[in-house]
Amino acid sequence: MSSGSLVDGETYLEGFIESLSTLPAELRRNLDLMKDMDGSCSTLMDETMRLQLDYIRRVEDKIGRLEVVDGEGVRVLSNNDDIRKLPVVIPTTEELMAYVHEPTTLSQIESLRADSLQQAEEKVEIAKQTYKMIDNLYQKLDADLRQREMELSLSTRNGPDFHHHHPSNATATMNQGAPKLNDLAAIQVPGTSDWILAKVVTHDPKTGMFTLSDEDVESNKVFNLPASSVIILERMRNIRSGDVVFAVYPDTTSFYQGTIAQQPRKAAGGGMFVTITFLDDEDAATGETHDKAVLLKHVMSPPY
Repeated sequence: MSSGSLVDGETYLEGFIESLSTLPAELRRNLDLMKDMDGSCSTLMDETMRLQLDYIRRVEDKIGRLEVVDGEGVRVLSNNDDIRKLPVVIPTTEELMAYVHEPTTLSQIESLRADSLQQAEEKVEIAKQTYKMIDNLYQKLDADLRQREMELSLSTRNGPDFHHHHPSNATATMNQGAPKLNDLAAIQVPGTSDWILAKVVTHDPKTGMFTLSDEDVESNKVFNLPASSVIILERMRNIRSGDVVFAVYPDTTSFYQGTIAQQPRKAAGGGMFVTITFLDDEDAATGETHDKAVLLKHVMSPPY
């Protein structure tokens, strides 16, 4: 096998490692969030169990203080067991229930149960999103391996001088159409796992290097980045509800993970928008998560 084929293998490996560069941070964030929620949920369950046991003990104590008299009625024993002055009554079911009922305690128990159930359901949703992230990476690796097997097969049939290089991101971009001035792109901020919105200034097809300007109106930053850190944004197709995506959060230029809530629709002023449920986007006051409308051109597949 020629040295060129060995370089091909290294390129696949390097590409896979590059795709992993942002995944650990996302996985770590999800796993840490589930760990925190698990601790919070355990605390809620412990408090619920404590309230329930205390309530049951108090009910048992109250029932234990009732004495049946001549099989006709009951009376409540006093603390000093002096039963002679206490009247004998025939209580109704409602009166017996009211005797042991503690509305405040029962309300606290129901509230804790509801909070525990909500956190458990949120943990399940985060676990599903984490699984989807890993599954997407697995599918990408599987596709790369199939491509590699095909290239090795072609190399064997065509002899040792046959070289078929795996296309880099820059080549793939050119195959879809060379990047143009002012094309929107998602770029990975150097040294971080963050992705932000930028605009193409120049692109060198020989080296694959990009010069891009930050789309933040308050920023004058210009980035010089390799193709591996740049994703030219094109309108996504075949989007389905439940798909995990990265999208620009409203009123920012930063990409965040979310899930498609509704299919794309036409905007009143032209263009297309899609409704997204962003991860960890609960309202601080109500705890509810509100879906956000995002321009379809600001949405991309997860960059891993």
